[in-house]
Amino acid sequence: MFRCVASYCQTMVAGSVGGTMAFLATLLFGGFIIPRSFMPNWLKWGFWLSPLSYGEIGLTGNEFLAQRWLEIKISGVALGRRILMDQGLDFSSYFYWISIGALLGFTLLFNVGFAIGLTIKKVPGTSRAIISRNKLTRFDGGDQDNNMENMMPKLQAETVLSPNRTGRMVLPFMPLIISFQDVNYYVDTPAEMREHGYMEKKLQLLHNITGAFQPGVLSALMGVTGAGKTTLLDVLSGRKTGGVIEGDVRIGGYPKIQQTFARISGYCEQTDVHSPQITVGESVAYSAWLRLPPEVDAKARNDFVNEVLETIELNEIRDSLVGIPWVNGLSTEQRKRLTIAVELVSNPSIIFMDEPTSGLDARAAAIVMCAVKNVADTGQTVVCTIHQPSIDIFEAFDES
Repeated sequence: MFRCVASYCQTMVAGSVGGTMAFLATLLFGGFIIPRSFMPNWLKWGFWLSPLSYGEIGLTGNEFLAQRWLEIKISGVALGRRILMDQGLDFSSYFYWISIGALLGFTLLFNVGFAIGLTIKKVPGTSRAIISRNKLTRFDGGDQDNNMENMMPKLQAETVLSPNRTGRMVLPFMPLIISFQDVNYYVDTPAEMREHGYMEKKLQLLHNITGAFQPGVLSALMGVTGAGKTTLLDVLSGRKTGGVIEGDVRIGGYPKIQQTFARISGYCEQTDVHSPQITVGESVAYSAWLRLPPEVDAKARNDFVNEVLETIELNEIRDSLVGIPWVNGLSTEQRKRLTIAVELVSNPSIIFMDEPTSGLDARAAAIVMCAVKNVADTGQTVVCTIHQPSIDIFEAFDES
């Protein structure tokens, strides 16, 4: 019965409603909740339409019309017959076989209805993204370990970009080095820590951090949970609005000015936030129209969007709806790559990525790292925070 209902409803919501209604009707008229003798005459037709009724007739008749129930009589009526009369199930013994035939008939009816439903109803449309055959060949050629072994050498040995795109983009950008020395970061001490005896007014989260990131080099900030990877990334990108920052941060050898730095940098957050009702291509194009300077004409902007989609390997699914996470639309790995594309389309010289492989299995993480490696191969400065990477993912980075 439920398969028959599902074949006509098709969607989860409609199937849940239809299945619940069918279940309630079957249970209501089955003779358990309301015995047949208590049903109004105008409602008794429902008793004969419920498959549960025939099961009840067959089981009760088989039990209470047995010889051991007929030997005991009350007021001249056999005990078994009296019980059946009270429940409105006082039928002749041959109704046992009628019940079996009716149940077989219902089984045949529901299966025929199920087959007809599958035949006449079209397959519902879906917005789920499909990986192209080329990617299936590249990523699904074997088990997960073999996929990693086949894919990661490509990250280390060669670029996935086509020769006409390596190191050159439709829109030019200036490769920049970001360097920092003796960076410290302080925040107000939380009240909970003061209650436990920590008397300092300021809590130091970063202590004399020094380093540099170069263009065209894929760099990783590594550390255990709570080590301050994201904090350092936020301080360098200028996303920290509270606390006290000390130290020297330079861009291309010049002191960092946040108003200028914001125009030449991008930041990929760990949480992927996208509009679910637009396509992948529309998401990237919308970001390009909002973030590229007005001097860029429409043709150059569209060419740059296409190039970014190809670089991040989203060209095959550019017409797929983004959808709602864990419900429909793109997979987690595809959402990660879309986040990178949305930031990359602003043509930044420096791009920060917070945990680009978090929440991904080994295969999906390798696909995302292919896209990240493509970005670094264009000559941009790419900095990623990473937590517990596999050996293959770790070796894909140039610096860590």
